[in-house]
Amino acid sequence: MKSAKLRFVVLISGSGGVLQAILDACRTERLHAQVVAVFSHEPYAYGLLRAEREGVPAFLHDPSEYRFEGRSERDFEADLADRVAQFAPDYIILAEWRLPLGETFLQRFPDRVINLHAGLPGQFPVFDPYGLNPVQRAYEAYAAGIIRETGVTAHILRTSHHEGPILAQKRVPIYEFDTPSDVEERFYRTQCEVLVNVLRRLVEEHEPYRIQGEDR
Repeated sequence: MKSAKLRFVVLISGSGGVLQAILDACRTERLHAQVVAVFSHEPYAYGLLRAEREGVPAFLHDPSEYRFEGRSERDFEADLADRVAQFAPDYIILAEWRLPLGETFLQRFPDRVINLHAGLPGQFPVFDPYGLNPVQRAYEAYAAGIIRETGVTAHILRTSHHEGPILAQKRVPIYEFDTPSDVEERFYRTQCEVLVNVLRRLVEEHEPYRIQGEDR
């Protein structure tokens, strides 16, 4: 008899393309898991509609409401943690979520927040304060001669200032005659591949992922 499915809460921004890869993998049983809720900090994020189409509860958690009411980022994170905790997740997946998350949120879910970072370790900030599209950021850095390639890194997020222990990473080449669309397509495929493979291993082991270089 199969064990109970792992429960994922996914935090997203924008179109939710990576979220769709997770939903597809769960629906087709490539992942013995279920997405139990989706949250976005962006009003009208298309990813919320993707979740609703799959029958997954989808919610907006808008920081502008907190700023309007004079409430702090700590309040925003504490309320988000409370809402997420209601769904009893095994893991929280940051799939293109663009806001920093600090101790107020992360201490509620120690070693259970998995971030999909656009870039190789140390290449770009974990969270871009300017909210640039990661493909645009990489393409502009390549054009300026700053980088020769980019990549995707999945890691456990422990603080808002450090990437945290790496779970998996894969390089994404950028070629001389690439257009931004070429890089975007290559980058998107790699994001989906890396994250779904990480989640598959989580499901197969049905225990916390063994962090590279650490004994659990």
